[in-house]
Amino acid sequence: MRKLITILTISILIAGLVGCEKYVTGYEADPLSPVDADALKTFVGAQLNYSLFTEGTAAWMASIWAQQIRGADRQFSAFEVYNITNQDFGNDWSLAYRALTNLRTVQGKAGAGGQQNLKAAAEILEGLHMGTVAAVWGDIPYKQAAQPEVTLTPVYDGQLSVYADVQKVLDQGIADFTANTAPIGQDVFTTGGSQAKWLKLAHSAKARYLMHTARSQGYSAAILNQVISEAQLGILATTGSDDVKMTHGATAGGNMNAWYDFMVRNRSGYIDAVNNFPFPMMNAAKSDGKTDEVGRLAFYFTATGTDVIKTTGGAYAQEAPYPLFRASESHLLMAEAYVRLGNTASALTELNSARTYNNSVFGNKSLLFVAADFPTAAALQQAIFNETYLSLMHQIEVWNFLRRIDYAISYKATGGATVTMTPRRATEFPQRFVYSVNEFTANPNMPKEATNAQFARTAVNK
Repeated sequence: MRKLITILTISILIAGLVGCEKYVTGYEADPLSPVDADALKTFVGAQLNYSLFTEGTAAWMASIWAQQIRGADRQFSAFEVYNITNQDFGNDWSLAYRALTNLRTVQGKAGAGGQQNLKAAAEILEGLHMGTVAAVWGDIPYKQAAQPEVTLTPVYDGQLSVYADVQKVLDQGIADFTANTAPIGQDVFTTGGSQAKWLKLAHSAKARYLMHTARSQGYSAAILNQVISEAQLGILATTGSDDVKMTHGATAGGNMNAWYDFMVRNRSGYIDAVNNFPFPMMNAAKSDGKTDEVGRLAFYFTATGTDVIKTTGGAYAQEAPYPLFRASESHLLMAEAYVRLGNTASALTELNSARTYNNSVFGNKSLLFVAADFPTAAALQQAIFNETYLSLMHQIEVWNFLRRIDYAISYKATGGATVTMTPRRATEFPQRFVYSVNEFTANPNMPKEATNAQFARTAVNK
């Protein structure tokens, strides 16, 4: 770089002295910052941006507020007790919209080039991504977003409107991938470019975001049946073979697991698992005589439950893949929909499918439940809620789920007492991320935020 800078400086001086362009021709393009790439490379870049958002700080914040890890030091100790500022969300906001920009670029290039399969994957990933962005922030720019040629100050769309548009882009991705079934040429997810796996991801994503909006529609039979219909076409293999994960390697600052990179290489001690809620919950589960969480406990937590596993074989080893969508989530979406519809037999079947998944993927040794294990539909629903909370471990989605059910997680301790989730501070749980500080200065369309806006419910959870 010094040599390049020297050449540039000399060239510019000569150009100024003799008025000739030939000395600087070509040096205006920085070889380290390419300004364009083909659709496939741009798609991989979009996947990486999506992963950084989904696996990084947003997931850590969500996991802290879901009481699955602890914010232990520096600003993370403030996050633990819900003390945040708009500056805390600048990077995540930028990552979210950088991923969207890349995905829109892929769609344009792939569509123009007749690559409907690649366009489809970009549309499916856009839907999966923007559903999460809407979930954590509420009202967000979407229709006018990622269109700098149209506006640099996009309007904010209502959260429910964004969810409706997310369903549309997922449907478009399904249609495009149905029209061109060829695998995409490069894919850093465990989908491996497979049309069948991308379609399953699309249907599971549709089920997830339909359930996000179900509360706002009074959990009507119509929307619950839609959740079931979409999930039945989604990621279902209880062996974990259809799960979608982000792949990782051992390159520091490159393809390493983001949790490992943060906790081991960059910010040791900032987060741990002291006083987390899942560890005692899973340990107490054996008191029902049928649940054995030995495998999942060992995958996520140390023997004392005070930290997460960062060594080989654990959830956050440097090369450990990070889950983007597990089959257990699809089964539990159906289980919740069925129990709310009054179909307890089907709800129990889907809950047991999630338990079978846990036995297969984590090495649990749980037995299947039978109807007699749940004297009431409410007891079955609580078991479904508890399993969903554990199955979404350390993902943004666990916090989305908790807010929808008003943090209604409880279990029987070994001595028989009921343990419920309570706020880490005062009497309110967090309900949303706050807008980036850059939005205050750059976009006059940003909705006005009140003090302590993190406690304001979003539209789907009112």
